Amino acid sequence: MFIGTGWDIHKHSNLETLKLGGLSFEEDGFEAHSDGDILLHALIDAILGATSNKDIGHYFPSNELTPENISSMEMLQTILKKINFSRYKINNIDITIVSQKINISSKRDAIEKNVATLLETEETKVNVKGKSVDHLGLIGSNEASAALVSILLSNA
Repeated sequence: MFIGTGWDIHKHSNLETLKLGGLSFEEDGFEAHSDGDILLHALIDAILGATSNKDIGHYFPSNELTPENISSMEMLQTILKKINFSRYKINNIDITIVSQKINISSKRDAIEKNVATLLETEETKVNVKGKSVDHLGLIGSNEASAALVSILLSNA
């Protein structure tokens, strides 16, 4: 068994469309070098951690080496190929979005389905939760949101 954790945080921007779990939602997005999908960034880091393959910044640094506004889905697919992800079986993925601004309950089913599709696994193995922080700090003041992901893998 292989366990990995990942997390990401980005500042909100009303100039960008929200990307979350590879989906677009008509609300404020995030400032980022890429499309700012905090969920997929945290998922990539969790996968890389579980497979002992460094971190997302090693493969996609936030500079001119990585195309600006790159799709996080493209980043995920690149990583899955690079580490030969088909060698692994997903036992489960647990995702927490920490936000005062984003309502996860209205997006949960769509996100779980899309993440399962992106990773070619069953929806029942993907769980998405939303948490607020009772108006504390950067997240509580609606300045930023964060994603935390844990993944459990085994050999295929």
